[in-house]
Amino acid sequence: MRKIFGPVGLLLLIIIFSSCNTYKKYTYLRDIQITGHEQQIDKNKPTYSIQPGDILYVRVITPDQSMGEIFNPYSTAGQTASNRVSGEMMYYYGYSVSDLGYIEIPIIDSVQVGGLTLEEAKRRIEGKARNYLKKPQVIVKMAQFNFTLLGEVTTPGVQSVYKNDVNLIEAISYGGGITYSGDRQEVLIIRSKKDGTKTFRVNLTDKDIIKSDLYYVMPNDIIYVKPRRTRAIREETSNFLFGISAISSVLTTALLIWRLEL
Repeated sequence: MRKIFGPVGLLLLIIIFSSCNTYKKYTYLRDIQITGHEQQIDKNKPTYSIQPGDILYVRVITPDQSMGEIFNPYSTAGQTASNRVSGEMMYYYGYSVSDLGYIEIPIIDSVQVGGLTLEEAKRRIEGKARNYLKKPQVIVKMAQFNFTLLGEVTTPGVQSVYKNDVNLIEAISYGGGITYSGDRQEVLIIRSKKDGTKTFRVNLTDKDIIKSDLYYVMPNDIIYVKPRRTRAIREETSNFLFGISAISSVLTTALLIWRLEL
C-alpha cells in the first residue's frame, strides 16, 4: 500500500502546486488591498500632453452667432442623429495638431498647443480669442481617445472611446479580455512622446500596478499581450505530432501497397 500511496501523494502535491501557480498567473491584481469606506488608493494618473497628429475638439462660445459658425463649423455640418459630432466628421472639421505643434483656427490664426495639457491649451486659445471677441468661452477636448490592443486578446485592434480616464483593466476589457494563452505578467505598453517612443512592461497580476502611473492608458498607446511560453510549446508539439502522423500514414500506405503487389 505504501508503494501505491507514495506516487499518488507525490502526484497530488504536483497538482496542488500547479494549481497555485496557475492561480497566480491568471488572477488580476492579486491580493489587492480592500479599502472599504474608510480608506482609498490614491490616483496617480499622469497628465497628457498634446502631441503632433492629435485631433482636437475646440469650441469657441460667443454671443455672436455668425462668429460662432466660423469657429465651430461642425456645429452645423457634423451632427449625427444622436446630436453628437461623429468621429469621421471630427477628422474633417476638428483641429489637427501639426508636426510643429500648431493648430489653425479661423481668424485667431495659428496657436501653439503641442506639449501643453488640454487646460493649458484652453487658456492659450482664450487669450488669443480675446483679441477678436468679448468674453469668449473655450472648450478643448481630445476629439477621440484611441489606443491599440495587440496579441493575446479576444478582439485585437484599434479602440476608440469617448472618456478621459481609461485604465489598463478597462482597456483590455474593450478587447474582450486576455485569452487563456495570454501572459498577464508581462504586458508591453508602447507610448508615443513628443521626442520619441517609450516602452514599459507591466504585471497585471501585481496588486501594486493600481498605484502606478502606468495603470492609466494614454491616447495612442499600443498595448501588446504576448503569448505564454506554454502555448508555443503546445503548438510546436502539435506540429511535431502532426508531422509524425503524416509520415506514419505515408509509410502505412506504402507498406500496404507493397504487400498487395507481392
